[in-house]
Amino acid sequence: MSNREIYLDHAATTPVHSVVADTIFRVQADCFANPSSPHRAGRRAHHILDESRGKILEYFNCPDATLIFTSGATEANYLAVHGLRNPEQTAFGTSQRDHESLRNAALSLATHSANQTTLPLDENGCLCKKGLQAWLLSLDNSGRIHSRLKNANAHDIFLSTTLVCGQTGAVEDLSGIQQVLEDTATPYTLHVDATQAVGKIPVSFPDTGATSLSFAPHKFGGPRGIGCLLIKHNIEWKPLFSGSQQLAMRGGTEPVALIAGCQEAVHQAVTQQHSESTRLMILRESFESTVCEMARAVGIVPYIICQNATRSPHISTIAFPGIDRQAFMMAADLDGLAVATGTACASGSQEPSPALVAMSLPNPVIQSAIRFSFGRTTCANDLETACRKIYRILQKGSSVSPNHPM
Repeated sequence: MSNREIYLDHAATTPVHSVVADTIFRVQADCFANPSSPHRAGRRAHHILDESRGKILEYFNCPDATLIFTSGATEANYLAVHGLRNPEQTAFGTSQRDHESLRNAALSLATHSANQTTLPLDENGCLCKKGLQAWLLSLDNSGRIHSRLKNANAHDIFLSTTLVCGQTGAVEDLSGIQQVLEDTATPYTLHVDATQAVGKIPVSFPDTGATSLSFAPHKFGGPRGIGCLLIKHNIEWKPLFSGSQQLAMRGGTEPVALIAGCQEAVHQAVTQQHSESTRLMILRESFESTVCEMARAVGIVPYIICQNATRSPHISTIAFPGIDRQAFMMAADLDGLAVATGTACASGSQEPSPALVAMSLPNPVIQSAIRFSFGRTTCANDLETACRKIYRILQKGSSVSPNHPM
């Protein structure tokens, strides 16, 4: 076995870009003061805070929007749901392509008399438009939920979706969703989780048609411990907890160094998005071709999930029917190859990917699906080495089991 470690789990988190790390260190050293303090040092920190916020808004083409800094995308998603003014009068629609933080936040509000519906996915792992239309048709012309649902007084809609699915890489058809939503007379809020999208595909907040949008920079070379929630101008939102900071919408002293690092990470991701996406696309196509050829050579029929869908270039989820996914991951880890069987937030679960189940894929495909994800530090040599490691695992496939690690 090779001692050289190959990291193919960039969809979970990424190494911090050196320029970002330098920015964080410099700001922490020079602008350590509390940005709410009125003295010169505090004003200097506040200037960095305002400057970083303004630049991030410009990168997403929304200078008039509100930007709330959070502890990560999970908190940003939670704020997007729980910040609604009248959750008890709102019908919530989520899907299994969404991060569990969105699904759980909507589900938690269901205990407060709100309605929560899990919408179906289509064969490409995106929101099923017919399913969305059927859900909207359960609202009558007055915007009230039919009595067959739990809350007959709901009059608003909250719909969430994920721009790039972290389990499959499938890119959501936001324009199609907007068309369906525009046909309803019921007021709606659309939240888009763009955590896996920034730096991989173009992301313009106005073009999404969303009311709010979340992301976290650690997915594209930024620091952990910081996230962002963009909210359309003049939209009222409730704070998660009180405090005077950030328009009284998210209390607590702002981590100025992390925010500056976030801004630099967004800058690097947005300005290099086209060239980096092209590079990753070429690497992914070569990787998938090689891995599938190797699988067939040992009698396995591989299945590239969402192969015919529009996909982000940094995720490749391949099933190897007959190979247990947990055993594959353990064998890969022993051979110095970092891969995943689903999202990192659900890594402790033995359950298969919710998105794959919702797509109604064959069980042998679901049970053998492995996610390979690439990033800025991924190179062709890494993937060549990874393919050799994968070939060894597939060769021994029948002898690999969860109770018999290689």
